[in-house]
Amino acid sequence: MSAANDLDTATAQRERKAFLNMAARFAMLGQVLIKGDPSIDGQAPYFAASRGRGTQPLASLEAADGYLVALLGAGDGGG
Repeated sequence: MSAANDLDTATAQRERKAFLNMAARFAMLGQVLIKGDPSIDGQAPYFAASRGRGTQPLASLEAADGYLVALLGAGDGGG
């Protein structure tokens, strides 16, 4: 049995896998990560949303990760 890595996955599937992983991490903090539609003029590719914080546009999955780290630093880690 061999371990699969991202290089064993089609390129389009890697982005989807990364998004779903990040969305799960957001969900553990009571947040929602939404994939936007950048083809709509001015719309961000991603949004973080929660009841208490509203909606935050995010330029990339890297920006989403940074936002998640900031939430954890703000004490929103649920622990």
